[in-house]
Amino acid sequence: MPIRLPKKTTAVETRSPAPPSSKRKEFYTVAELAFRWSLSQRHIRRLIDNGDLVVHRIGRAVRVSAANLALFEARCAQDL
Repeated sequence: MPIRLPKKTTAVETRSPAPPSSKRKEFYTVAELAFRWSLSQRHIRRLIDNGDLVVHRIGRAVRVSAANLALFEARCAQDL
């Protein structure tokens, strides 16, 4: 059975996705930080609960900003 198209069709403009930018991510998930630091997600959540790592909560989502990530990593590097 042939496919029937509507009699009136309009052209739809499509955009190609934006090319990936070279700038850093603005926010990171707990899973991304666990992978980045080779730690468990549970350990990352403990850092958050202890107040060592500052997060932004959007609904139930927990995100760490790139600025807070840089501050935390700088503090940890000084402790070495």
